[in-house]
This record gives sequence, structure tokens and C-alpha cells, in this order.
Amino acid sequence: MATSIFDDKSIIPNHNMVDTILDDKKALWDKLKFHVAENYHGIIQEWKMYSKKTGWNLVFKHKKRTLFYFVPCDNYFMIAFVFGAKAIDTALQSSISEGIKEAISDADVCAMGHTFLATVNNEHDLNDVITLLRIKNES
Repeated sequence: MATSIFDDKSIIPNHNMVDTILDDKKALWDKLKFHVAENYHGIIQEWKMYSKKTGWNLVFKHKKRTLFYFVPCDNYFMIAFVFGAKAIDTALQSSISEGIKEAISDADVCAMGHTFLATVNNEHDLNDVITLLRIKNES
């Protein structure tokens, strides 16, 4: 099964599909989108399917730099980040949850940096993601 709930390559997801599968977590997604729009002007969003394993992800780019990947799931979502060494160190020293710190410590390392997922199920998770966005932007 793909990481994203949208795994059919022939069907590009749309906002209505996302709203339906997020159900009561849609409000969290709306808050994150609002935060991004308010703080990162000129955002480009693009649906990408890199493989059957990952499924469709919505990529958020700011000034040609990828901020994060939105991974829609059934009644929750994940945010995938790629961090360099400086951002990793800052994140591990921050106030984010221990679960995300563990995900960062266990992150896969690729040519672009350390790749990890942050699951968003509640306001606390969303605040962690917003903190991670700030860290990424400042590094």
C-alpha cells in the first residue's frame, strides 16, 4: 500500500478529494495552508507521484526550494520534510515532540538530506510542523 491514500497514477487528486478523505482533520490542513500562505509568499503547489510506493504527494515550493510534501491519508495527513545537517541539529534541540525527534533521528539520508515524516492528527502535531517549517526556512 502507498504512503498516500491516493495511489492511482491515472487520477490526480484535487482539493475536494483531499477534503473528503481528511474528514474532521480538514480543519488542521486548512490551518496549515493558511499559515503557509501568510508566511511564505509565492508558494507553488504541485501534485507529484514519484512511485507507486509513495502515491500522490502535494509538493509545496517556495522560491524554487521545496518546503515540504503533503501526504494525504485516511482521516489524517503527514508532512514529509528533507532537512540538512544544520536543520536537523536545530530541530533536535527544539520543543517539538519526542516522536518527531525520533523520526528525525531515524531519518533516511539521501543526496538531498535527511528525509522524515511528521504525522498530523491534532493541534500539537500541527504546531510541531509549523516549528519545523520555521527551522527549515531559517537553515
